[in-house]
Amino acid sequence: MDNYEQLKADNKRLKKENEWLQQANSDLNKGIETAYEIIHQLTIKIEEMF
Repeated sequence: MDNYEQLKADNKRLKKENEWLQQANSDLNKGIETAYEIIHQLTIKIEEMF
């Protein structure tokens, strides 16, 4: 495999890896947003107790 073909193969692999990482990042952000909202609601309930 010459350099050009190797670069094409590497680029294809890296594009797929990037797509996977973007999806994982999106999923993680959604989880963080959910956790933040839960903490926010718990903080409100705790403040109401005092």
